[in-house]
Amino acid sequence: MMKRMFCTMTVLVTAPYNEEGRKELEKLFGSVAYQSWKEQGRAYREDEIIQLLKATNAKGLITELDQVTDSVFASVPELSFVGVCRGMPSNVDVAAASKRGIPVFYTPGRNAQAVAEMFIGNVISFLRHTSTSNQWLKDGKWDSDYLQAYVKFKGNELTGKTVGMVGFGAVGQRIAKLLTAFDCKIKYYDPYVQDVHPQYEKVSLKTVFSLSDIVSVHLPRTEETLGLIDRAYLDLMKESAIFVNTSRAVVVNRDDL
Repeated sequence: MMKRMFCTMTVLVTAPYNEEGRKELEKLFGSVAYQSWKEQGRAYREDEIIQLLKATNAKGLITELDQVTDSVFASVPELSFVGVCRGMPSNVDVAAASKRGIPVFYTPGRNAQAVAEMFIGNVISFLRHTSTSNQWLKDGKWDSDYLQAYVKFKGNELTGKTVGMVGFGAVGQRIAKLLTAFDCKIKYYDPYVQDVHPQYEKVSLKTVFSLSDIVSVHLPRTEETLGLIDRAYLDLMKESAIFVNTSRAVVVNRDDL
């Protein structure tokens, strides 16, 4: 932990932030105004962010979901930086900040473990028909031939499956590590990642879709990725394959899906 103060200023923190983290910010900057959006149950609108920044005389902002627009930067020109507690600064007008020379920081990979665990849990649940069989039980459908449940909900195993990753950053690599316990074969497409482990195979995007039992998408929202996954790739999938997108919805052409 750094001991010396960067400079004396007030930092407005509207993201949920633990006490230890707030104390560290105080050591670095001098003063913290904590107004978490969770207290009101929704993100702050741009007019509310402007009001909070002016009321606290804050020169720095740490946010998560709030609307940090061009109007915010225009109304509070003394703002020195914006920190975003998200994998991508989707709630901030980065172009407007850059135009004014205001740096925007964010936290790629912050939720990698959470997403990886959600992927494993959801895929196993899907393969084993957990949700549908649970609903069958709640609906009391066991009165008829009980063997129908055995036939209807007979599941499959994750072990031994070929899992193809579209994007192989922090999340994809964390999932791949967990999947080694299931003896899964990992193929991945990512033009920005070099070979990270000899047991993971780097392949083309077409190969990911055509050879995988499970295709898992882990892409940020950029101009390059918008609508990247379309019919041309989806048509390559095996009839039995599963498509999982735990990243941004806009990277997939919904109509084609």
